[in-house]
Amino acid sequence: MDVPILNYFAFQSGKYQAVKAQHKGTNIEVYYHPDHAMNVQQMVKATKDSLDYFGKAFSPYQYRQVRIIEFPRYASFAESFANTIAYSEKIGFVADLRDPERANNVYYLMAHEMAHQWWEHQVAGAAVQGWAMLIETMAEYSAYMLVEENHGKAHLRKFLKWGRDEYLAGRSKEILEELPLYRVEDQPYIHYKKGGIVMYAISDRIGSVALHTALRKFLEKFQYAHDPYPTSLDLIEFIKAEAPIEDG
Repeated sequence: MDVPILNYFAFQSGKYQAVKAQHKGTNIEVYYHPDHAMNVQQMVKATKDSLDYFGKAFSPYQYRQVRIIEFPRYASFAESFANTIAYSEKIGFVADLRDPERANNVYYLMAHEMAHQWWEHQVAGAAVQGWAMLIETMAEYSAYMLVEENHGKAHLRKFLKWGRDEYLAGRSKEILEELPLYRVEDQPYIHYKKGGIVMYAISDRIGSVALHTALRKFLEKFQYAHDPYPTSLDLIEFIKAEAPIEDG
């Protein structure tokens, strides 16, 4: 690697078919079961769009390649490692996207995992309350913005509604207390769903230009930092610094 990486990686093997592309100097590779090609081009498009949008909004992509690798449906998630994304066949490679009225979950999830190449693999938070805000909240917000950029506000509203419903459902099952976003612990309904909506609301309130300026400056200061690691309080200070001052 050309930059520091987390000690966090996956081993995957299989009889894969591969689609390979290149986008502005970055190699894109998708490894999949030969019978599961139906959504591969959606993944390639989401990867290219992510490289363009996040690279401009936040900072340049740090690796020479992006690899998306299928794994069997015994689990339903995707996970982002340094330049490599492990993606379940169930929610990606064999997902049914034929209904144009349904939300394009394959594109959205690909955007979320690509965003982790910035929000986890360029900046990693201290192991304290609020850590997940720097990682999962920011990846969720980034995915929302990419969906809006390439599919429009009407399509994004489907994800915002889903996020609201998931937040409310998770909140109803809380057994301790709902912590503020900046102090979130292992509470996915907060750091994913509430967090993404909160950041989108901030973008709407102060403008994406101001917010993305704050995020770029935050990344510039804490990129690959480890002594000390940043916290959610650091991020909030950068956002406050770029927020316009209201009269009165």
